Amino acid sequence: MVASVHSQAQSNDDDLSSKYSMSKSLSSDNDSLLETSQHERMERRNQRRAQRKAERFQKRQRLLLQEATTRGPFSMVFITLMAGIALSLIDVLYIMRHLDTQHDNSSWSSTNARVKKPTLLSQANVTAMLKAKGPILDLIRDAGISFDPVEDADLLEELPDWADVVKMYGDKPVLYGINEDNCQRFQHQSDPGEHMLGVAGTFNSGTNLMAELLIHNCFMPERLKKYGRRNFGIRWQVPWGKHTPPGDEKYRNEHKSKKDWNVNASEIMPAVTIRDPLIWLKSMCKHQYTARWYRPHPEHCPDFSIKQTTTSIKYADFRRRHDSILHHWNDFYQEYLHVNIPFMMVRFEDLVFHPKEVTTAVCQCAGGQMMNKKFSYIVESAKKGIGAHGKVRTGFVDALVRYGTELKRYNGYNEVDLAFVRDNIDNEIMSLMGYSPVDPLKALA
Repeated sequence: MVASVHSQAQSNDDDLSSKYSMSKSLSSDNDSLLETSQHERMERRNQRRAQRKAERFQKRQRLLLQEATTRGPFSMVFITLMAGIALSLIDVLYIMRHLDTQHDNSSWSSTNARVKKPTLLSQANVTAMLKAKGPILDLIRDAGISFDPVEDADLLEELPDWADVVKMYGDKPVLYGINEDNCQRFQHQSDPGEHMLGVAGTFNSGTNLMAELLIHNCFMPERLKKYGRRNFGIRWQVPWGKHTPPGDEKYRNEHKSKKDWNVNASEIMPAVTIRDPLIWLKSMCKHQYTARWYRPHPEHCPDFSIKQTTTSIKYADFRRRHDSILHHWNDFYQEYLHVNIPFMMVRFEDLVFHPKEVTTAVCQCAGGQMMNKKFSYIVESAKKGIGAHGKVRTGFVDALVRYGTELKRYNGYNEVDLAFVRDNIDNEIMSLMGYSPVDPLKALA
């Protein structure tokens, strides 16, 4: 039975690989013919334009010539005009000849392009890639995204191998808070009918993605029973502001964002998102939000070779200063680790590679229940609506490509910057969340 299944799977992979080679070859020939046809039409159009331009020029010259001859055949105007006409005719003849030559060369190139065959991946390579990227492809298909190894060959090559993902983040998601009794603590405090689940995290840490996954897949059953069908109990953010540090208890309990004016802060459990600091720093360079720091060379960011690295961040009612933008990452998450409220902390990368498992764990930790339907992936950007921010919108597939390899993690860093990160990063947080240590010798800049 097992051998039969294996044989069938191998046959399917071979069929897909064969389909890939045949379709790619046909597609290449059709593209070459189309390109030749388009190029020939463009050349003929250019020739007609040059001819019309020459005719208009000659007509103007004849009118000027008639006017000049009335003043005498040997006037300076007449002589200058005749010289100009001669030079102009030479220019027109040169242009026409150049277009003919260019057309001949282009036709030769197009003919050769039709003869030249594209380089195709071997059947064995396609089969090996399908196997190495299997869990990634399963995610894509489960999300309802059509994928064909022939039509999406470029994507197949770009996607990381599952082994690369495991090397960076491990084979299971990291869920801080479950083993710290935060789930039981929240579920048994006060009336479960009042409980809600909200999202928190610093800038660019994946808060919108976490919120969308919860909103589309989770609800708080006791709150739904108490307040009716419109009260699912999932909040876009915690009432004190999702990007606001939680250390000040008075501020946390009293401050309310505009949409959360009637939310009791003690009845909401934060789902806190965190992101690999190396990738997060690059995102902060693109979208600073309210963070400000000295950037003498914007194209080199972050730049930790300079002495002035102090960072200032403005919140709704106060401002915070940090030794650097990296230290803001340290300070924000240290506040959550030491705040006296139940919460869960999850990695943004796990929302990409383990979205269903992480969403289910967060939902159930707060006493929630997953909706009785197929899991809803966030295929397009999670940044939308009035509360969204940023112009760059990354889809689910783009995220799978972007965050799956160590090469992209170190991209854009030099050895000096990486040494600063290594020496100043909070190793407690890195260890708790399963992020690999920073190695300056892997600098790519």
